[in-house]
Amino acid sequence: MIALTNASVISLALAFFALGAIMPFLKRDFRVSLPPAIIGSLLTLFAGAYGVYHKIEGEVLFGLLQTAVKIELLNGFFIAFLGLVGLFVSLYLLHYDMEPRHLTFAIAYNGALASALLFLATDNLEKLTLSYELIALFTLALFLSTVPRRGRITARNYIVLTQVFGIIPLLIATSLAYSAVGSLHGLTFEALRENLDKLPVGVWLLYALYLFPALVRSGVFPLHTWVPRVYQRLPSPLVPVFIALEGTGVYFSLRIFFETLPHSQVVGYSIAVLGTVSVFATLYSFKEIRLKTKFAYHSVMDVGVSYFALGSALVLGGTLGTVALVGAILHTLYQTLYKSAIFFGLGAIEHYGEEPNICSLRKLLKGHVITLFISLSAFSMAGVPPLAAFVSKWLIYEASFGTANVYLWIMGLTVAFLGLFPLASILQVRRINRLLCKREVEREEVPLYIRSVTGVVAFLGFFVAIFPLMVFPWLQHIVGELIGVEIESLSKTFFASPITVFAVALLFVSTYAGWKIGRMPTDRVSELLLIFYNMGDILRFTAEFFLKEGKKAYLTYILPVIKVVPKHELPLVKDYDDALDYPVKHLDEAMFMPLIRLFERLAKWGGEKNLDMNALISGFAVALALLIVLLGVVS
Repeated sequence: MIALTNASVISLALAFFALGAIMPFLKRDFRVSLPPAIIGSLLTLFAGAYGVYHKIEGEVLFGLLQTAVKIELLNGFFIAFLGLVGLFVSLYLLHYDMEPRHLTFAIAYNGALASALLFLATDNLEKLTLSYELIALFTLALFLSTVPRRGRITARNYIVLTQVFGIIPLLIATSLAYSAVGSLHGLTFEALRENLDKLPVGVWLLYALYLFPALVRSGVFPLHTWVPRVYQRLPSPLVPVFIALEGTGVYFSLRIFFETLPHSQVVGYSIAVLGTVSVFATLYSFKEIRLKTKFAYHSVMDVGVSYFALGSALVLGGTLGTVALVGAILHTLYQTLYKSAIFFGLGAIEHYGEEPNICSLRKLLKGHVITLFISLSAFSMAGVPPLAAFVSKWLIYEASFGTANVYLWIMGLTVAFLGLFPLASILQVRRINRLLCKREVEREEVPLYIRSVTGVVAFLGFFVAIFPLMVFPWLQHIVGELIGVEIESLSKTFFASPITVFAVALLFVSTYAGWKIGRMPTDRVSELLLIFYNMGDILRFTAEFFLKEGKKAYLTYILPVIKVVPKHELPLVKDYDDALDYPVKHLDEAMFMPLIRLFERLAKWGGEKNLDMNALISGFAVALALLIVLLGVVS
């Protein structure tokens, strides 16, 4: 009876999100969808916090969408902070001046929060796959409902990445998991872990297939290209929703690589390398005067730091692996808070019709309390002692440098060196602001809700970092389940190794070096960073090469199967826009049949099982129908 009551809380949260989605039918104003979203977010926060201490199990929804949910320590932690972000964004939007497509926005915004809740709460791999797709579709619709038509090419890049490198590998992985477990209803993380010996392929393929969706969702190299584009065009108050969804990618990595599949050092090194390369994104911030793009590159850097720590935890194991894992989860939490506060602050500039850049910051917010909030959050991001990133990187450096592993030392020193540039970038903004941006205008008072939400999030990020004991009991049990090593106390976590002194000293040196570089003239800094810009260009060109080859393979091999393209016209199809001119052969052929055939072959390969894909395909039919409706409303 208790479990039923707990599950009904999740059902109630989903019901309020559904109510928010349809409210613009009653009044043509996107704001009428926000009060139900606020209540749904509060219930999400409550469900996550409650699930950390008391396991929640049950079923929600009904019919084809009926989903078993199971909230425990790990996903309860992430669900609680998803609810927190949804609450703050919804409160902020009540007094934020924008004119989206009302109905599409209401459906997309509430749908994104609801599908993220299902993604985090479900224990069923089939429903997790469906939720992943729904997140992609709803966030795409959210982008389209708030961005002018000239931003559509960014939306196309985003959805191609989430489909080609996200949902397709996830679908294949789900079919392989089914071939091992033999039941869609019982296709849980635990069941997969217990039946890995029945996989028709080597477990290494699951590592690869599950890695790509996590990288896309989190925005990690080489699948990070959507982050700066989407963040620049999206209204600033909505960016925290995407930042929270980056955290779901970290959760997915924890759930798969730590809890479900056997710990693998090869996977650990791979994740650590990708995270380290992602940290180079912070160098591109020096080229940007557009603040949203500047902080978007810093967001790629922060997620890269988290993935470096996740990889280090897989490689190290034991006590040091536990310390690295605590650092990774803390850094993910911290970056969600201080990045949200930064973008809430930039939203105050957009509220008055200005583009957030170095000069508009001075023009509208000089001497304003929101400048204090942005500065506090920006210095938290930069790792200035004793703020947020300083605390999480303390643990990450302590773990990676507390070993004789030369590879972790090289990657750790690289991350530490690149970690000095966020502070330098912030000081560069202040210096250029004083030198070039002399013009000021009379300011209007920023609405109370905008100031209040920005301040609460900024100070929450500050206090959670200064007093990590606020979340440490949760982390203590989470990492104990994932690594198998229980950390005894907060002090023994921060002083787990004699190398702690070196890690802390390195952080202070990075802060000092960042302060010195930030005060250097721009031309001298550019000369200093030229080699890193070239390295970053090489990495960007490498990522673009793989994306180009993937597009070429799609146009050459897949397009003739799903669309009516005469053979003599096939060489004329050079891009996705050209492919849109040709009719689809059959809707099921275009979307489902190639994957269904693949699933059937894999199932036969796995032991001649009779594969019933009705539930999975029906779910994706619902997702496709939603996409058609949403895009139809937008167009």
